[in-house]
Amino acid sequence: MGSPAALAARYGYPTQYNAYDTQFAGAKECIGWTWWDTVAFTSNATTALAAFTAIRATLNLGNMEVAGQLASPKAFFLRAIRVKFLVQPYATTIHATGAIQPGLLNDMQQISETGVLQITIGSKVYGQWPLWMLPAGGGIQEQGLSGGGVAVIADYVNNGIADTRSVYSLTKPLFISPQINFKCDLLWPAGVIVLGTTSPFNIWIGLDGDLIRPVQ
Repeated sequence: MGSPAALAARYGYPTQYNAYDTQFAGAKECIGWTWWDTVAFTSNATTALAAFTAIRATLNLGNMEVAGQLASPKAFFLRAIRVKFLVQPYATTIHATGAIQPGLLNDMQQISETGVLQITIGSKVYGQWPLWMLPAGGGIQEQGLSGGGVAVIADYVNNGIADTRSVYSLTKPLFISPQINFKCDLLWPAGVIVLGTTSPFNIWIGLDGDLIRPVQ
């Protein structure tokens, strides 16, 4: 990350302040980290959702410290992106052979196959990926349990295999500097998705990588 003097100059701090630094003379540490955020898919009319643009009320929904950017002098080396649908099992009647089976599986398939995640850093787009390319890398695995004397499916969907190795890694990592605006937009074409009765629900977005922060 450079010398304390170089870091001070980069972020606009007076270099003479280095003699009074409370953070081990400007030293930095690098640790594995995930930033995450949660956005709500509310209805068939949802066509755009912006993540990492707000501070959430509870940690399970998001861990951003500042809306839309990293607090100085923290920086982030982004290596992988994950998307998970936060849905619960859904009971639906089995339809006849040859008919589309409505329910959670069909809804999530439409959302993942027509949706795109777009990451913007500063004022430029640095990546666009179909949602089906960004597996969750974990979570509940069970899907499509049928049972009972009636033809009912206990429907559940996970975005990809529930395995920590099932994660999309960027071919070229992205460095997010301190106090640079960034966000992830989830985008769908209007009028494409026809959901059953599973909305509203939340979508979780995780950014995996290396957090660079002061040593204390």
